[in-house]
Amino acid sequence: MKHSIFNILMAILLISTTTYSQQGVIGISYTKSYVDKDFHVSKVYYKGTNTQVPEETFNQLVEENPNLFLESVIDSEGRITRYLYDPNLKDSEFQTITDSPQKGSFPNFKLTTISNDTIILSELKGKIVILRFEMEATTFRFKKHEIQELDDKINGLANKDSVAAIIVFDTSKSNVEKGFDLKDSNFKLVANGRNFIEKYGIKYFPSTLVIDQNGSLIDIFRHVDEIDLESYLKK
Repeated sequence: MKHSIFNILMAILLISTTTYSQQGVIGISYTKSYVDKDFHVSKVYYKGTNTQVPEETFNQLVEENPNLFLESVIDSEGRITRYLYDPNLKDSEFQTITDSPQKGSFPNFKLTTISNDTIILSELKGKIVILRFEMEATTFRFKKHEIQELDDKINGLANKDSVAAIIVFDTSKSNVEKGFDLKDSNFKLVANGRNFIEKYGIKYFPSTLVIDQNGSLIDIFRHVDEIDLESYLKK
C-alpha cells in the first residue's frame, strides 16, 4: 500500500512540472513544480478511448517510467477533469502536447477574480477582451509599463466599457495583492491561474491575447504597442 501511494505521489509531482520562459530575458527559463491535490488515479484514462487505466496498471507504469507524462483535460473553469495517458507518446514529445491558441473561435472560460467576481467569456459578447498572462506578481512589476500603456489605450477610447481587461497570474492571491499596485487600473486580476495557462498553451510571459466582439482570437501579442483597440472596435 505504501509503495502504491509513493508511486501516485511521484506521478502527481511529475505531471505538474512545467518550464516557462520570461519574455525579453535571454537564456533563462523557469521551472515550477506543483503538487496536484485533486489528483486521483480514477481520473486517469487512455487517450483516444473512454477506458479508465486500472490503478494496478497505473502504479506499474509509474514504476517503469518515473517520467510518466499525463495530459490534463481542463474545463472552462480551470478544473482538471481527467488525465490522459498515451502509450504511444515519446518523452521528447512532452513539450508539444498543448499548442498555443490559434486565431479563430476561442474556448469559453469562467474566471474568478481576487475580488470574487466572475468573468465568463460568453457573457462578454460585443466587447474586445484583453486576456493577459503573467507568471509571478514580482515579475509583473518589471512589466508594469505595459499595463499602464494598455490602460492608457483603454482610457483613450470614446467608450472604455467596450473593452474587458483581465490578467491571469500563475501565483497566489496574496502575492497578486502585494505585487499589483497600479491604481485605478481597468484590469481585473485572477490568481492561481496555472490550469488556464496550461489549457491555452501559454509558454512565454507575459503573453497578451486579444479576443474580438464575437469571441474569436485576434492574435497573441508579445508587444502591447502592436494592439490597436480602436481598429478592432470598428470591425
